[in-house]
Amino acid sequence: MEKNKKSDMILTGEVTANKAEKTVAVNVERIFQHPVYKKTVRKKKKYLVHDADNKCKLGDVVKIKLVRPISKRKRWLVVDIISTAPKKEVVQ
Repeated sequence: MEKNKKSDMILTGEVTANKAEKTVAVNVERIFQHPVYKKTVRKKKKYLVHDADNKCKLGDVVKIKLVRPISKRKRWLVVDIISTAPKKEVVQ
């Protein structure tokens, strides 16, 4: 019987910023029921994630994994791009 390690943690979120080199900001939203009031609560948290190939674009939904510290605030790595953002048409 194997326990889940913290290092096996995988989250899914949306890319909100990709201006930095090899780094994207990912917004992860979790939905849970409040223990006392039984109301559905939404919490969002932003993670800085390492994207070595700069493949992620704004609005992409990505899967991220907890890894060893890469820099002061980066402890996550892009594992997979689940879906790409819809392309916007330019109106002239």
